[in-house]
Amino acid sequence: MVRKARFRGAWYPFTKEENEAITGKLDSYGSVKIAVLPHAGLIFSGKLIQPFFENIPQETKRVIILSPSHYYRIQPNTIITSDFTAAETPFGEVESKKLECINAITCNQIVAAEHGVEMFLPFIGKKELSVSFGIISSIRTAEDAAIIANLIAPILDDSTVLIASSDFTHYGKRFEYTPYKEDALEKTVENDRRCASLLAENRGTEAYRTFSDSTICGIAPASIASEIARIKEYIGTVVGENDTSASLTGDEEDFVSYQSVFWRK
Repeated sequence: MVRKARFRGAWYPFTKEENEAITGKLDSYGSVKIAVLPHAGLIFSGKLIQPFFENIPQETKRVIILSPSHYYRIQPNTIITSDFTAAETPFGEVESKKLECINAITCNQIVAAEHGVEMFLPFIGKKELSVSFGIISSIRTAEDAAIIANLIAPILDDSTVLIASSDFTHYGKRFEYTPYKEDALEKTVENDRRCASLLAENRGTEAYRTFSDSTICGIAPASIASEIARIKEYIGTVVGENDTSASLTGDEEDFVSYQSVFWRK
């Protein structure tokens, strides 16, 4: 059973050649084991996703993706996985494996719909890795980030890396979020940088407690990833320059902010 590429040709290019212009060759390696990465269309997020796949360990065989759900309401603390055996990418099908987390619920429909997992599949296909999908939108309390992290951390072995899929603040009337009267872009980016820094410092529970009322869509996956990094004793860094959709659209009234965090062994 194959997860079809729902957003191919829309949120990212259709052909192998066009996608390779975004992914690059992906023939280098490093020590990054966990990342928070954006999941916007690849015209926005591709340049932030690509460095992760250039810096994962050479022994990597599988990518676990933790994403929020954008199309279905999911109860707090619930992890949705799938039993797809393959996933379609512009570079051919890759193996898909069910997430082994003890309390995960299988629902292929939710995973099939989700762009928060699909934006990484061109890179996974180019790198010829397997993938496991996990969808979790929220947690009941900040402390639950650490509890769920303890369920997932044992799965993160030497051949596995993890992505927490998250755009940061969605600002503007379109998103019903306009807390600033002036300098909205600068203040939003500054606030998101504070959240990213907490995550990088392995303070995931604090990040969730502080920012769960914001419009950071993947704050739950990001906080869980930060807590997994704490358990694994990985070193986190906020990566790259601040970026927003406004850098391409010019719209500073309705925009999305993007941050990336890497954790290394």
